Amino acid sequence: MWPMKTNYRSHKRWVRRIVSFLYAAVTLTMVTVFVKDWTKSWQIYSSNTPGSRQLRSVQVHPKIEVIPGTTESISNTILAEKSSIDIKQDTALKHKSTLTTRTACQQHYFLLILVASAPAYFDRRRDIRQTWASDSSLNPRWKTIFMLGQTRNSNHSKQLLREEAYYGDLIRADYFEDYWNQTLKIEMGFEWAAKYCNFTFLLKADDDVFVNTPALLSLLDNTKTPKTGLYLGHLYKHPRVQRKGKWLVTQEEYNETHYPDFCAGPGYILSQDVIVSFVDIFDTIPKYKIDDAYVGMLAKEAGVIPRHHAGFQTPPYLSRTCVLLRNTVVRHAAVGKCLFDLFQKAMPLFLANRLNFTGAS
Repeated sequence: MWPMKTNYRSHKRWVRRIVSFLYAAVTLTMVTVFVKDWTKSWQIYSSNTPGSRQLRSVQVHPKIEVIPGTTESISNTILAEKSSIDIKQDTALKHKSTLTTRTACQQHYFLLILVASAPAYFDRRRDIRQTWASDSSLNPRWKTIFMLGQTRNSNHSKQLLREEAYYGDLIRADYFEDYWNQTLKIEMGFEWAAKYCNFTFLLKADDDVFVNTPALLSLLDNTKTPKTGLYLGHLYKHPRVQRKGKWLVTQEEYNETHYPDFCAGPGYILSQDVIVSFVDIFDTIPKYKIDDAYVGMLAKEAGVIPRHHAGFQTPPYLSRTCVLLRNTVVRHAAVGKCLFDLFQKAMPLFLANRLNFTGAS
């Protein structure tokens, strides 16, 4: 009897051990798969989220992958406008940037808005068009254009062709879109504006901002606002170069301890003469990892002094709640419901602007 009892207990212990081992193995496998998937998802999210921009350091690819052939035949359908401006459409015209679009604006605009967007963000562009982007008055004072590279996603490419044909508000470049190539987008947008559009001021914005367009027009109409030599936004004064973290810059890449002053990338204003001067010196200033800092380098080389305005609101100097402040001109981190809430709060200004210029016409 005793040996049988002992064997039985021993057998139960072995069964428990085997069950415990199997349970631990299954649990470990599930945790490993979860962590792997979560890490992959986070990498994709972080590499495609334009919300994390403050003092952003990005890497312009040393070897830009340009799409074989040309995309000009596609890009030339973009604005669906015949230019009333005397611009010679010379097929031999060379672009200094990756720009492929050659279609010109049809009129002079007091304010030209260039929005940096990614091909996959159809919803953001749709929401912007439905809120602050359009001037529906008889004599529109502003026009909004979206800047895009190319995409490897064939479905997105087809959607973009339909979007171009329907809205006519895209300008394109011949490099594949990538989070790290924002400097290329800045260059192609500025070159298009300088060569193919007649305007007084240009707002460069991201596709995750709310632009209080009537307030911005009021600011630019102010007699105290310079009409030339203007570079205005949320000023980073003597910003320090980051040597660690996601957006690190090595000594070999930039051997100074601080950057020239520059305005935060989510939104800043440049006068037409400044845009032209920047395009002229593209070849003088090497392309740099941080697009915001790159614009600051262009400004320093061109002798343009950046100016600060509290109405350009960007983290970390921004409330986490979706509020429209009295001085809001451009507010960062505004997408989806927040964007529509801000537009609704600013609606009286938009209606007043429409009535004023409709009546004036």
